[in-house]
Amino acid sequence: MKRISGAKCGLETEKSVTFAVMKRILALFLCCIPYVLYAQGTIGGALNNLHQVQKGETLYSISRMYNISQEALLRANPEIKKGKVKRGEFLVIPQPEAPAPVVETTPVAQPERKTSYETLRVGVFLPLEDTSAQGEKMLEYYRGLLMAVDSVKREGVNVEVFTLHSGHTADEMLTTLHGNELDGLNVAFGPADTEQVAILADYCRGRNVRLVLPFQNTQPAAGFPLQYTATSSNFVVQREAARLVLRQFGDCNFVLLRSNDTDLKGDAFTSQMMGLLEEKGVSMRVVNAEGDDMAWESALNQFRPNIIIPDNTSQKVLNVVFSRLNAFLDSHAATGYRVSLLGYPEWQTYTGQLAREFYRYDTYFYTTYYRNPLSRQTTDFEQHYQTLFRKPMSVSFPRYGMMGFDMGYYFLHGLSQYGDYFEQRQGEMRLQPVQHPFRFVGGSGDEGYTNRAVQLVHYTTNQKVEQIR
Repeated sequence: MKRISGAKCGLETEKSVTFAVMKRILALFLCCIPYVLYAQGTIGGALNNLHQVQKGETLYSISRMYNISQEALLRANPEIKKGKVKRGEFLVIPQPEAPAPVVETTPVAQPERKTSYETLRVGVFLPLEDTSAQGEKMLEYYRGLLMAVDSVKREGVNVEVFTLHSGHTADEMLTTLHGNELDGLNVAFGPADTEQVAILADYCRGRNVRLVLPFQNTQPAAGFPLQYTATSSNFVVQREAARLVLRQFGDCNFVLLRSNDTDLKGDAFTSQMMGLLEEKGVSMRVVNAEGDDMAWESALNQFRPNIIIPDNTSQKVLNVVFSRLNAFLDSHAATGYRVSLLGYPEWQTYTGQLAREFYRYDTYFYTTYYRNPLSRQTTDFEQHYQTLFRKPMSVSFPRYGMMGFDMGYYFLHGLSQYGDYFEQRQGEMRLQPVQHPFRFVGGSGDEGYTNRAVQLVHYTTNQKVEQIR
């Protein structure tokens, strides 16, 4: 190995010496016959390719003198050691790189931002040919969207709808999009399946189209500020609900009602509530749903309103709670406890069986949607839907026709009113939705928007239903 290394070192030394000697010979030659060659025009460039180092000059100063980089100067003079030059030695000066030609271009005028839209182009990407139960829901959603289109048209806006059957798989979405260059879309709705989201998002991102995700609770997409996630994750909903509850009942006595059944959703929400209360320096009292009277008396407050929150969403646990409350409050009627129940979106599915108890115990539940059966707006919408499509909406939670209408009207009405300024001004809208409220909040940087609208539905003791947003 030493011999190989030595040989290599010798060769490099020999090359450096040879290169230096050749440059000296060339310099001497140029000094002897410059006038002849220069007169013939054959060495003008060669004379400029050599430089004799003067006192005080450095690699940096020489490179600046000839408007070249130090790296280019080192490549042309491999014998230079450690980037240092010596007075009197000759350096080969490489030709400076020719600057890129300047091409004069006429500035492209940016399209003027519109303050409103007189015409809207809408894309719908859903599995509308599916005959399954999910397909029926998608069809109802689409019908509600068409009702929103009709409402906006009545306001004097022209709306063009482009509907494409998307299927369910990524490949089906790619096939749907292939060859369908829907230029000029203002907003697109879809898809129904999570695995298609990224493909449709890329399609819309590349065309600067707003994409509304009606059903997926995906995180806001980085690099796509025009993506709207209309259905938030449970964590986001519970956090926003806990904040709303605290604003509404900040001075009440909060009681966590423990059940004997594990429920992850109930645990998650009560944990959010306990965390916010701790930040305010307030503790949440805890009592077992089947505890004795002494345990209940220690948890409830005689002088402040009591907000009782079960840690379980099921109707079975709710029946136990009502039974225990009935017995306790009947036996302590003289005490005058003020009690309200606070629960979950699932509770709206129990109103057929438990409406009387909801009214009696001044019940609240948080939810992102609510169909108020006592509202004139609800009955009018349902009748209009049945008239248009000759069948009622399916009984589901939520009602998909109402969902499609509320979502469609929010965006179409907003875009027609605010045009290219929709993102900045959507908070100015004061709409009265049939079922779904919306409050889209943008992510940090260039992320999209997430719906953070949550409401409290209140069954009052005087047999009314209020919605608190």
